[in-house]
Amino acid sequence: MHVIIITSSNNRSGGTRQAIYQAHELAERGHVVTLCLPHNSSFWELPEAVRNPAGKARWLALPADPRAQRSVVESLFPSPDTPTIVHAFHNKAVKRVAWWGLFWRNRNLACVAHRGVIYRPGNPLPYLSPAMKAFIVNSEACARAIRWHCPASKIHVVPNGIPDARVTPSRSPAALLASLHLSDTTFLFAYVGNDNPAKGTEILLNAFAKAAIPDAKLLLIGTSKRWEPLCTQLGIDEQVLHVGKTENVSDYLQICGAFVFPSKDMDSAPNTLLEAIRMGLPVVATAVGGVPEIVANNGLLVPPGAMPALAEALRAMVANPDQRAIWAKNSLARGAHFTMRARCEALEAIYQSVL
Repeated sequence: MHVIIITSSNNRSGGTRQAIYQAHELAERGHVVTLCLPHNSSFWELPEAVRNPAGKARWLALPADPRAQRSVVESLFPSPDTPTIVHAFHNKAVKRVAWWGLFWRNRNLACVAHRGVIYRPGNPLPYLSPAMKAFIVNSEACARAIRWHCPASKIHVVPNGIPDARVTPSRSPAALLASLHLSDTTFLFAYVGNDNPAKGTEILLNAFAKAAIPDAKLLLIGTSKRWEPLCTQLGIDEQVLHVGKTENVSDYLQICGAFVFPSKDMDSAPNTLLEAIRMGLPVVATAVGGVPEIVANNGLLVPPGAMPALAEALRAMVANPDQRAIWAKNSLARGAHFTMRARCEALEAIYQSVL
């Protein structure tokens, strides 16, 4: 079938990454896929070989003027009887597709939408639009949030998926440790995120300082140097390593003993957490949004914003190697639920049901 995926987000959000991952996997599975991103998406900064590898989905830049976008999407349509899916990601794209789809009802075409945020929508119209045949949410928590506006028959829970390439390191553990001037006996916690206060970086640094674990270090991956003054203030300069932004997160996860997810916000199914689980890392995470659906018998959950509880969980993770090994094994087993193959198999079934 033809699949047209549209996202209206111009940053490297988790939802846009899922749109990209999904587009490439569906193309690998034999579908004709076009991924439509905003003209100013930060993903256009990636090298061509990464953005658009041979044999995978075609990438297309949408014009800046929203009024011109519909005609661009329609130019991608095959013959009217060819099965076609238009899959929208992010709020503006969902609203537009819910409206545009009303004009496409004479085709063998169905419009669906992805939703991966946990708050009640302010506008019920896209959810009630007869053009929108399915809303694909990535957690049960997310499903509960839209049930006020969306008919239950339209809601499908499909977990996010992580491509194998995202959990395949490009460098050896020895090379990574040498580049960081670390020995293989150092216990490393990994954190992956940005500088958004809702991600809980400040709470994590305070908890790590309070935990006072000898010989343990914390890798901050994806954050800027804005946290260095706080590390100095807390006296943990030598224990916190600022990796910065990287697309090769798995290189660093492979040398870590545990992953920390300290979010204060209502995350639904965070990609960073799923990547760590797919790599078999035990987890310390806050019980927000859909996280309790992911962290089950593979780590520790603490209340969001509870710094003392987070510090205690960090200590417990290091102090119990036998239990940590069990959690690591369980993470690896749970990771099978969060592959792109599993996600796209579920999507194909939904696509067929709504066409």
